[in-house]
Amino acid sequence: MEDPKKVAEELSRAYAELFGERLRSALLYGSVARGEAIGGVSDINVLLLLDRLDPATLRAASPLARRWSGAGNAAPLFMTWDEWQSASDVFGIELADMRDAHIMLHGSDPLAGLEVERRALRLQAERELRGKLLQLREGLLLAATDGKEIGRLLAVALPSFVTYLRAALRLAGRAVPIRTAAVIEEATALVNAPGDAFLEVARARSEGKALDLAVESPVVDGYFALAEQTARFVDSLSEDDA
Repeated sequence: MEDPKKVAEELSRAYAELFGERLRSALLYGSVARGEAIGGVSDINVLLLLDRLDPATLRAASPLARRWSGAGNAAPLFMTWDEWQSASDVFGIELADMRDAHIMLHGSDPLAGLEVERRALRLQAERELRGKLLQLREGLLLAATDGKEIGRLLAVALPSFVTYLRAALRLAGRAVPIRTAAVIEEATALVNAPGDAFLEVARARSEGKALDLAVESPVVDGYFALAEQTARFVDSLSEDDA
């Protein structure tokens, strides 16, 4: 398997050749930047910041993006430099995660000196957690008699819920570990809910093991309970707290 960092560097170089000085910055973020990428599972997340994004620019960028996606990668994330400068009140969770773990591929570091407003972070976490819980309930409803689908559902949803655990730690003013297992352990102590279910799903996911779980199993119960308790914790924070 190719080194994901080198693959991302090749994409960045190709876009730098295509756009020249118009490409202001490119960086690698997500599980690869945290050193937690799982071969065949984790996406290679690349952000590219340009001076402008219009239909002609997107057309020029399309062939490289299609080849990149055709190789099984998540589509690169394009933004303009000006959009990025005003993004912290909308994408606070993502920007905070990027700030803590990213690898520069090209240009200046757009995360240097970045400040994420705590109020914006709380509102985003509250809204997205509730939405993710609704998706989890819907998924369990439809997959209630299919143990393999339940296992797949929990594994796929885990990175999102761990992202919200990181957000909860930030909102509480706690240090945020890089590694997933440490995040789960620290955050579950904070929100006062056991983390065994998340840890079991995380281990299976990292080892490439498929889970086959009854909907009434302790793992499903514990997973669902932690997701709900995290949402309650974030909901309980007043604007003064956050």
